[in-house]
Amino acid sequence: MAQSDPRAIRPPAVAGIFYPADPGTLARRVDELLEGARSDAPTPGPKAVVAPHAGYRYSGPIAASAFATLSREV
Repeated sequence: MAQSDPRAIRPPAVAGIFYPADPGTLARRVDELLEGARSDAPTPGPKAVVAPHAGYRYSGPIAASAFATLSREV
């Protein structure tokens, strides 16, 4: 079995279907989702979340809300 190149990047399988294919459009959409996300987590927030990962139009707002609860502190 041949070893794969660890620097290789897998081509996106569903770009343009479940999320925008254009990187700039995708970045803007993620920013919009995160800006509109509610974060009702107590302080400090959780260290991890379980978030949905369906297409952005189906689960994007819920996933963004889950990620918004994470602490920005490193």
